[in-house]
Amino acid sequence: MALGAIRKLIRQDVALDLGTANTLIFLQDEGVVLNKPTAVAFDQEGNLISFGNEAKKILGKNPPGIKVIRPLKNGVIEDFEAVGLFLNAVVEAARRIRPVFSSRIVMCIPSQLTQVEKRTLLEAARAADFKKIYLIEEVMAAAIGSGVDISDSRPIMVVDIGGGTTEVAVISEMAYLFCQSRRIAGDEMDQAIIRFMLAKYGMRIGPITAERIKWEIGSAIVQEETASMSMDIAGLDLKKMVPASVTITGLDVHRALTTTVEHVIAAVQDCIAVLSPELRQEIERQGILLTGGGSLLGGLASLLSERTGIPVRQTSSPLTTVVEGAGRTLSDFTFYSPVFVN
Repeated sequence: MALGAIRKLIRQDVALDLGTANTLIFLQDEGVVLNKPTAVAFDQEGNLISFGNEAKKILGKNPPGIKVIRPLKNGVIEDFEAVGLFLNAVVEAARRIRPVFSSRIVMCIPSQLTQVEKRTLLEAARAADFKKIYLIEEVMAAAIGSGVDISDSRPIMVVDIGGGTTEVAVISEMAYLFCQSRRIAGDEMDQAIIRFMLAKYGMRIGPITAERIKWEIGSAIVQEETASMSMDIAGLDLKKMVPASVTITGLDVHRALTTTVEHVIAAVQDCIAVLSPELRQEIERQGILLTGGGSLLGGLASLLSERTGIPVRQTSSPLTTVVEGAGRTLSDFTFYSPVFVN
């Protein structure tokens, strides 16, 4: 029997990163097999219509008779029913890729979830036929996914800028010496651009357009190559209530993002401020580990290093570091048992 056919018969453990912006599924020995926007659409009777990319395309457009939401907002469950629908949909989509899963799953969660929210996720996982469910906080999973030894006594500072939250942690011997979550990250950057377009041009744009602006010409610092770049943006002129278009520059976007970026940096500075002199010296030697989709904003890593006076290194795959870290725990549950929060 071919190796590929044999693998399809082997029950594989699963890791899942339920992020505010995207949800990823990792299979043991294979890696990331699914990456979908965390968005779901359903009708007035609560029946699933679409999820992932298809749902995200109509997010904010309010089609008649269809409710489109992102189940998580700022790292908090916004709609408990939608979380269940979405989780079941993404797991079934992954099963169409690899039909035989084991009954064990590691789920990444924001650090600020309440016990009620954790129970909701556990129930949703059980409804998707998982029996052995382990929860791990995203920032801890990010540290594991970056390849650092979290059992080492030397502390490591991790900054995970996701879609809904910025999480800052100092980790040593598989435990937090400090952990803080701020509800400001990539989504707030998009909202800042939306507010800028409304204030300056009287134009309404959607979150997908704002996200595209952020990635194409956005920057945390004034960079010559992006400041002079421009984009033609289409939206709705709210005064005339007609479609319109304007041209914006990278400098415009930088100004729109400044306040949000300052809040992210402040979260890191607040962490550093409470560290003992000995811990700070060790962090300065080790550097700050930066990950998460929001960390990809141009110039953010260099600005963070400049403002903290500490070297900053970005993980090799910021978008998948969290789920890859959860995936690494699949190979040695006994060793990683201290990091599971349930």
